[in-house]
Amino acid sequence: MNIVAFVHTEYHLLLTVNEILKYPGNKYLVYVIQKRNHKRLQLDFDFSGFSNAEFRLVKIKVDYTNSFSKEHLELLKEVCNRDFQGLYFFQEQDPVLLSVIKTLNKTKQTCEICLFQDGLKPYTRMKGYSLEMLKGDIQTWRWLWRNGIKEIKPFKLLHTKKYAYSDEVDTVFLSFPEVYINWNNKTIKKIEFYDHAAFKSRLEKLFGWEDAILPIDRNVILYMTQPAHQDPLVEFEFLKAVKENLKRPLVLKLHPLTSQESIKKYKGIAEDVHIIDSVIPAELFIMNISDSVIVSLNSTSMFYNSPKNRYYYVSNLFMDKIKRLRRYEFKESPTEHIKMVERIEEIV
Repeated sequence: MNIVAFVHTEYHLLLTVNEILKYPGNKYLVYVIQKRNHKRLQLDFDFSGFSNAEFRLVKIKVDYTNSFSKEHLELLKEVCNRDFQGLYFFQEQDPVLLSVIKTLNKTKQTCEICLFQDGLKPYTRMKGYSLEMLKGDIQTWRWLWRNGIKEIKPFKLLHTKKYAYSDEVDTVFLSFPEVYINWNNKTIKKIEFYDHAAFKSRLEKLFGWEDAILPIDRNVILYMTQPAHQDPLVEFEFLKAVKENLKRPLVLKLHPLTSQESIKKYKGIAEDVHIIDSVIPAELFIMNISDSVIVSLNSTSMFYNSPKNRYYYVSNLFMDKIKRLRRYEFKESPTEHIKMVERIEEIV
């Protein structure tokens, strides 16, 4: 089976490599979408050793005031002219990917279009449809219409707050399909991870992992920051309290969008705070630590369960401090190995 995949982040690349390793009989063409002036996917990746996969770095500029760029049109032509049976993608509202799947839906009726999870959207319920979302959706649809991808479905905009809303999506891949509400009857498949040791080894080679990146790997608190806010004070007191309670070194894995102001504040928590400013996926850090406490607001990197650690979501502690969190209904963890806490004292 021939598969075409599109990845926008290191997390997407990790999950795609997982599929490549699991199914050596398939042939994969992976488009790695790099955005200009962006930290994402800028590492010097080592793609060697994949006998059943080809990786291509692609840069496409999106200008909503103009027609599709030359690179964009070449990509559409190349994809439509290829012989493949499946397409994997992760970002349902990405304008370039929308152009791809809508074009393919008209030209390749036998191609299975597969949406892989990206973030917690499959496991949460958005409480309302924001003005910001509406403006973004209208801008994208107008741009597609202007470039010949026309769709007369005005009420479809009301569904973009839900997961897997696109008519073109045939199959949805999820880590925890048992808790997903399949509101529009898509085919659902479970994401199963490849053998731990082999997967870890391959990812370390791909992302250029070195042991020195992680200064301490046992009996620590690993906290993954997320760009849910702009105020570095929001997490400062929380992290300070957790560290005082557990009496362990604190390792902060920074999100690529973490502000310099936040980094400066984090450094003032204590002397044994180790800050890791790396775009290597957090899953690799989870794979490389043991006997530790792993904490985040609600990072999907914690879906990977390295059983020697304990996992905690703390978004409930910040509902009154981070406006963005209040837009979602997310009361229960989608998996047993991650505990959602209501008090700092529950983190042990």
